[in-house]
Amino acid sequence: MNCLRPLGLWLVFPLLLTEGAAAQLATVDPTLSPASRRMAAYLARVARTADPVVNVYLNRARAAGMRTLLDRPLPPARKIQLRSRIARELVRGGQMREAIDEIDGIYRRIEELDVPVEDGFRRMLRDLQAVAYLRVGEQESGRSPAHEWLFPMRRAGGAAFDAGTRAAIERYSANLRERPDDLSTRWLLNIAYMALGEYPDAVPADWRIPPESVAADEDVGAFVDVAPAAGVAVRGHAGGSVMEDFDGDGLLDLMASSRGLRDQLRFFHNRGDGTFDERTRNAGLSGQLGGLNLSHADYDNDGDRDLTVWRGAWMGEAGLHANSLLQNDGAGRFDDVTDRAGLLSFHPTHSGAWGDYDNDGWLDLFVGHESSPPPKPAHPNQLYHNEADGTFVDVAANHGFDGVSFVKGLTLGDIDNDGQIDVYLSNLNGDNQLYRNAGDGVTPRFVDITDSAGVAEPYVSFPTWFWDYDNDGWQDLFVAGFDMADLDDMAAVHLGLPFGAEHPRLFRNRGDGTFEDVAATVGLDRVILPMGANYGDLDNDGWLDAYFGTGMPDMRTLLPNRMFRNDEGRRFLDVTASGGFGTLQKGHGISFGDIDNDGDQDIYQVLGAAFEGDVAANVLLENPGHGHRWLSLELEGVRSNRDAIGARVHVRVQRVGGGVRDIHVTVGHGGSFGSSPLRQEIGLGRAATIDFVDILWPGNDQPQRLGELTLDCAYRLRQGGAPAVVARQRLDLSP
Repeated sequence: MNCLRPLGLWLVFPLLLTEGAAAQLATVDPTLSPASRRMAAYLARVARTADPVVNVYLNRARAAGMRTLLDRPLPPARKIQLRSRIARELVRGGQMREAIDEIDGIYRRIEELDVPVEDGFRRMLRDLQAVAYLRVGEQESGRSPAHEWLFPMRRAGGAAFDAGTRAAIERYSANLRERPDDLSTRWLLNIAYMALGEYPDAVPADWRIPPESVAADEDVGAFVDVAPAAGVAVRGHAGGSVMEDFDGDGLLDLMASSRGLRDQLRFFHNRGDGTFDERTRNAGLSGQLGGLNLSHADYDNDGDRDLTVWRGAWMGEAGLHANSLLQNDGAGRFDDVTDRAGLLSFHPTHSGAWGDYDNDGWLDLFVGHESSPPPKPAHPNQLYHNEADGTFVDVAANHGFDGVSFVKGLTLGDIDNDGQIDVYLSNLNGDNQLYRNAGDGVTPRFVDITDSAGVAEPYVSFPTWFWDYDNDGWQDLFVAGFDMADLDDMAAVHLGLPFGAEHPRLFRNRGDGTFEDVAATVGLDRVILPMGANYGDLDNDGWLDAYFGTGMPDMRTLLPNRMFRNDEGRRFLDVTASGGFGTLQKGHGISFGDIDNDGDQDIYQVLGAAFEGDVAANVLLENPGHGHRWLSLELEGVRSNRDAIGARVHVRVQRVGGGVRDIHVTVGHGGSFGSSPLRQEIGLGRAATIDFVDILWPGNDQPQRLGELTLDCAYRLRQGGAPAVVARQRLDLSP
């Protein structure tokens, strides 16, 4: 008789979607426009008719369907294998106590029926049950543990959590006694001891992760999570985030999506007193469900920011869902104009970006889809030209942009400072692609220069962005790897051991059309599994820092999200532990912006993952301040697009103590998974005065120079000769 193995093939079976598991058609908000009502009804129907056989993230329905097979006459070994599959779906579905009981029942069945079982199968069951025990306290208490899963945890979770955590430690310890070289179990054992507040002393010496290996490189000050007090700590799955002033009151509001088919898009209006008012319904967003990613821009040049919702990613052919274009009326109310604008299509979409590729003053839309290898249908990328009348036309084929790949990130930049938008696609399981715009400034011509530029890697990648990390006036390129076949790499990265996981590339722009990968030189080569990621300036020193939300769908992947501070372009320092950035929940949409108008950038991050039960509360991290000077600019294009997306800003300051310094930024919303405000919040470090600010607007070849600007002030600037005007004052949030 064959022994049970830990990873057998899936049984072929019909999953039954019961009435109780089926979604009911959502009540459509009668205040919505007819077009918004149609989209809401469509999205509700998508949720109601989703098939758990095809959609692997409908875990509770999958578990229920599998359970119907237990009444069939199956051999004992097959039935036990089926029960282990049910237990895994229960864990993924967040039904932790049910999963624990199911696994206990499997153990009893094995003994009662004397079924031969391989050691690896028992290890798999212990590992699965340990994950459930780590999370069962949250399920049964309805709250988060005291340590908030903030790595490296230094206090116990609380009475409701400790019993489950100790049960997890028993199971991890048993597995390590059998396989002492299992680094992933060693890592998870240390996580469990941290959750008890007993790391490192209580961890057996042979299995201990040295504390120095998880310590910060320097102290950047504690960024406190104020999301609960601010009213924005909503729980959900993986999703996108936007930080932007949607109603023109000078305060940054928040948008957050969640990828679950029944998950509502949320809009939080900034009250200006440190709290937010949820205005989802008032904003006309009722029924806007799902969406793994968001991006925003003023596509119709009417002075307010509109929103795009990207749907269907990670679901393959089960994700042929419509995206949404939501038009802002200027007061923070949105209307779904997807169909009217000519953008209605059905593809699995993760990433898109706004930019004026032909410099006609109107933003166009680049869209990247996830195409699986043949024989699966192809989903060509799309390039929508803005017709300046509220409609778009797909011209991707005209410009050679209609390629087919599994696009996980799409970003726009200007690699050669010629005033034209270039495009980079980050692809999963394929070479990435860099398209240079070789047109004449009016008629674009995209040429694939990936090979000559040297930016095809990594082969398996995810978030990406253009930025000038070294302040030399040339846009560099970041792209993160996303491949980890062995969970041992979770520990190996921190222990300084060799690892197989794909790491990021930081391509420094040489200024001659080619790039040099400097990730290892600057210390970014030990970042693994970034999903949501973005950049900003933590300490207003004028050097761009980067925050990485890490993880993968596997419930055992408990990696801290990681923050790296840019040390004057020479290296990046890991400040995760010192700043309180190391949330263990899977990290997704990240936005940097000055929520409280105090001159420094705060951070909003959507937490949660793909599986039905892997949910978490979003965080809003308040910047403690670092005493450096700053400048904020809100640019309004006239001949250029209204948002001035693509404009290059050059600031020259006199330093305290003497010397001149140049700082370079480009207007945009940052990375490909998270959308920061389009106003430019620029750290100036230890500046004494501002010499000048040059703005090179999209499509122009001569900069507009501003003089006599004051430090620590926010300005609004209109393209042309008008002087800059003060845009807003600092908020006083003192008690």
